[in-house]
Amino acid sequence: MADQGASLIAFESAGSVARSQEIVSEWGSTGKTAMWWQLALDTPFLIGYGLFLAGACAAVARRARVVGKPRLERAAVVVAWLGPIAAAADFSQNISLALILTGHVAQPWPRISAVAGPMTTTLAIVATLFALVGAFATRRQATGTPARLDVSE
Repeated sequence: MADQGASLIAFESAGSVARSQEIVSEWGSTGKTAMWWQLALDTPFLIGYGLFLAGACAAVARRARVVGKPRLERAAVVVAWLGPIAAAADFSQNISLALILTGHVAQPWPRISAVAGPMTTTLAIVATLFALVGAFATRRQATGTPARLDVSE
């Protein structure tokens, strides 16, 4: 798409009707087709990362419960929702961009797309960092000495 004019990121963050129309016009049919492909590929990707981030934070919650860190467990349960919320924001951006591509170049679609992009990134980064730090915080206790089995008769 950048070969036809504006980049994908420029289109996603255009924010105004005029800029969105300008980008779609620059792209022509080739750029619009490429954008449709990007939207089609992004949808399964957003489902995947939304579920992955939720699962990673849920794993931190489980590990926190095992090692006796109830505050970390409660935080992980809340942060686990950031992955699906980020995916929902990304999906709303995709819907907005699809509407623009079909000729509905009017507010609120460019604005929704422009706001959803940074929201998606921020929520996904927070969930990722929480999962990494939480995994590290529960690592030693969760993988410490194995439980002993009592095999006495």
